Amino acid sequence: MPDTSRPSLRPDPDCRAAFIDAARAMVPGLQARAALCERARAIPAETHRAFRDAGFYRLFQPARYGGFEMDLGLMIDVAAELGRGCGSSVWNFTNLAAQGWINGMKTPEAQEELWADDPDALIASSFPGKDAVVRIVDGGVVVKGTWHFSSGVDFARWNHLQIFLKPEGGPPEHRFALIPDRDFTVIDDWFSNGLAGTGSRSIRIEEAFIPDYRTLNARDIAGGPTPGSAINASPLYRMPFFGVGGKLFSGPALGIARGALEMIEADIAGRSAVSGVRLAEQQSVHLRIAEAGAEIDAAWALLLRDCVESRDAALEGAPIDLLRRARWRRNNAYAILLSVRAVERLFLLTGMRGLVPDDPVQRAWRDVHACAAQVAIAWDPQAANYGRARFGLPFNDPRA
Repeated sequence: MPDTSRPSLRPDPDCRAAFIDAARAMVPGLQARAALCERARAIPAETHRAFRDAGFYRLFQPARYGGFEMDLGLMIDVAAELGRGCGSSVWNFTNLAAQGWINGMKTPEAQEELWADDPDALIASSFPGKDAVVRIVDGGVVVKGTWHFSSGVDFARWNHLQIFLKPEGGPPEHRFALIPDRDFTVIDDWFSNGLAGTGSRSIRIEEAFIPDYRTLNARDIAGGPTPGSAINASPLYRMPFFGVGGKLFSGPALGIARGALEMIEADIAGRSAVSGVRLAEQQSVHLRIAEAGAEIDAAWALLLRDCVESRDAALEGAPIDLLRRARWRRNNAYAILLSVRAVERLFLLTGMRGLVPDDPVQRAWRDVHACAAQVAIAWDPQAANYGRARFGLPFNDPRA
């Protein structure tokens, strides 16, 4: 059972603003550690402790285990602040926090196993490699092989394997399968030009059994009641994860783009061209700053609107149709596209200095492009799937 001796952390009306203020206050420290984070290919322990102590990882954890059960839009607003300081750090924040949300949709047994004795336990996630094997057995699945891109694995005691099954006589099936760190080893293979500090390494499993109660079928989290909503009343646990969950990737891109804009504006304010003309007086600069700012604001507004819509749909309790879910997924990807365009537009204002790898705007350029490479929010497949849903064609993703 949950530790009832712990004080309730259920949010009061001012709690949301407090989280945003805490994130904003961390930005200078994140900026100071960003280059170190990138070189080390890992989030500094100081950053992880700051996120943990501020409660960021527990924003979407069930209240019965001391979590905050906050609205999904808060992830966007916190990421919009943290991303100004360090793209890799904000990426790990959203990835780890979102896994707690997913586990809150699982069976009570899975939640007890994870959090009853350690409410601070974190979950990373990973995607199957070419050698990954999943075998259906009585009572669960047996997994073996390599899973990749496990952001936050340094700090997580558990891992959500994404597994794809082909049951005999049934349609393809996607599940999240929870496995403890005693059943896998971490492979130090994360060498990336963008989001290099996330430490998104691979994990290797020799062979492990995962019981059914620790798995979650994507069809069970498409909007409406979930195995976990029976004990967790928040609308969070009835929202369509793959409809709006991609915002855990688009939120960091938004924050990174905000940081790039702020750095460019501060730099431009004190610079002059070789001709002696102040850059802040040049119309071409004004146009780039204005359009990049509008793209960032548009992305932010789009993401927050979807969060409100999906929460309201969960509260209404009616089934959420595929077209609506596909539109939210389209918007996740479009917000990334807007963030990338904004940073591209700004990067050209750095001049030759922007070619130096340690330049913070170049780091933002690399990081935002790495965000856009995440297949869950890549524009082309999400736009194509929206079109298929719009015209009643078969959807190409079992995680719909």
